[in-house]
Amino acid sequence: MRQLRRLAADFRALHGRVTDVSYTPGTDALHRIGPLLLGAQALTATALTRLKALDNSPYTSIAGSRASLQLMASVVSSSALASTDLAHVLLANPYAGRDFAGYPAASPAIERTRHAEAIPQMTGHLADAAHQLDLCATACLYLASGITDDYTTASEPKAPTTAAAKTQAVPAAQGGRR
Repeated sequence: MRQLRRLAADFRALHGRVTDVSYTPGTDALHRIGPLLLGAQALTATALTRLKALDNSPYTSIAGSRASLQLMASVVSSSALASTDLAHVLLANPYAGRDFAGYPAASPAIERTRHAEAIPQMTGHLADAAHQLDLCATACLYLASGITDDYTTASEPKAPTTAAAKTQAVPAAQGGRR
């Protein structure tokens, strides 16, 4: 549970970095968004490791564990989607390279237009990435709490139900008739 809470904190921290990032389209954006993408990919790898650990643990024998495994798989998926969104920011980024030989060089007005058109796309992808990271953090906290509750419920002694008490009483009564 501690590892899931730490993972939630890491998702929250990256969420904060994504929502607070400022950049200028072009090389600056690459230098500022690239590390965010690498961070999201690292968190996806960590989430996948946590899913594998959970799947290989004794927890899978507890009632309700399948839903927790599915929730952890959704964290992996959402984290991967955040990485994809950040990669799309880099794809929408207008780079300052030169065109093929024979094409005229882009004028400053064309460059400004390319940047102006890219900014809303880049901003949208950043917002989508932040949303996915927020979902990941929330799911990790929910999962840590749910697993703790599942273990607590599973370890509580259970009183026999009325049906179970009747089943135990029938053989005893039949045994006395012999």
